[in-house]
Amino acid sequence: MFNIIHVGDNNMPITINTNVSAMISQRNLSSASNRSASSLSKLSSGSRVPTAKEDAASLAVGTGLSVEVSALRAAQVNAQQASSLLQIADGAFSQVSDILTRMKSLATTAQSGQLSGTERGYLDNEYGLLRNEIDRIAATTEFNGQALLGGSNTVVIDTTSFTAPGTSEIDTQQGFVGYEFDAAKVGNTDSFAVFYDDSTGNITVNNVTQGAAQTINLGAAGDDPVQAGATRELDFAQIGLSITINNDFNGGNNIGAGADIGALADLDGVANANVVFSAQAGTSSAAASFSFQVGSGNSVLDANNSISITIAQGSFSQLIGGGAGSNLTLAANAATASDEIDTAVQAVNTARAGIGSAQNRVEFAQNNLAVTIENSEAARSVLLDVDVSAEITKFTSEQVLIQAGVSMLAQANQQPSLLLRLLQ
Repeated sequence: MFNIIHVGDNNMPITINTNVSAMISQRNLSSASNRSASSLSKLSSGSRVPTAKEDAASLAVGTGLSVEVSALRAAQVNAQQASSLLQIADGAFSQVSDILTRMKSLATTAQSGQLSGTERGYLDNEYGLLRNEIDRIAATTEFNGQALLGGSNTVVIDTTSFTAPGTSEIDTQQGFVGYEFDAAKVGNTDSFAVFYDDSTGNITVNNVTQGAAQTINLGAAGDDPVQAGATRELDFAQIGLSITINNDFNGGNNIGAGADIGALADLDGVANANVVFSAQAGTSSAAASFSFQVGSGNSVLDANNSISITIAQGSFSQLIGGGAGSNLTLAANAATASDEIDTAVQAVNTARAGIGSAQNRVEFAQNNLAVTIENSEAARSVLLDVDVSAEITKFTSEQVLIQAGVSMLAQANQQPSLLLRLLQ
């Protein structure tokens, strides 16, 4: 039988060259110090996994949950914006409903036989003004610049302002495939001129109406501004215009007067018609539709990540089913107008019912997002947040071990010196 001698047993010899006891004490002291440093890192950061080596799996899952929560918080803001948008639309329809109530009263009064033509004229005047106010509300009710009740608040390019195909230097044949305006900066009658200097690669667009210009450099002379099969967006943000060009754009040819910016103010839209185009007011022929991202996933691949909302048009013509509507100049006309008001009231009620349903859906979506965020945060906390009480207890224990280790290392380092007494 072999006796197994453990390090630290009583029969371990005392030597000068190798102090095994000190080595053991030093190893234990180093381990306690490392564990104490780890606890200190966790307590100071508040994280149970300050580095991947602590718990790689928990770090991976917890990080994924953090990303998910961040996306859900953004979706929660989107849902709140949807609710605000719907409130604005409902408020507008509420005012339209009040106006229709007054118009119904006027139409009813105008049908009565005791009124003269002059008196009906008074009623008709107010009736017409109220009808105009409905159209004004429909045209100006917006949320973040987006028309809600079918009003026109966009600016689009007037395609008729181009010269004949093959003559214009800025049409699709020349690589100019898209124009987009910022309605906040561009008027619906503004005229623009485009100039390109192939020697510098500078393309300049001037709002002739407002007298403002901006230049963008497309690259050095001889470079191809757009790769084959690709498009490039030129953002003239200062003047509220974005132009998209494709590979048909010829970077080797000048457009217009080249870099002669000083002459732009003299353009009359005739002599330089091949480089001039105009803007016009956009039209809205359909109900306003909005899609709000209320999930963290790809709404293109999964429609459940978004909520689509459609708001009916609110112009008087749309509310009565088309046409300009009747007047109150005659009793018969007033009777027709009364029927039209009934139709409009029903349309408004239907629109508000749709808005109310959408508001309830959005509210439930908000509540669901709040609960999901709460539970996801709780799950992330379990994985990544440090248990302060448990970690402090561990840290305190390690501190005691460090103190004991230091003391024992000092004692172990004294052992070889005891051999000197044998030499005395």
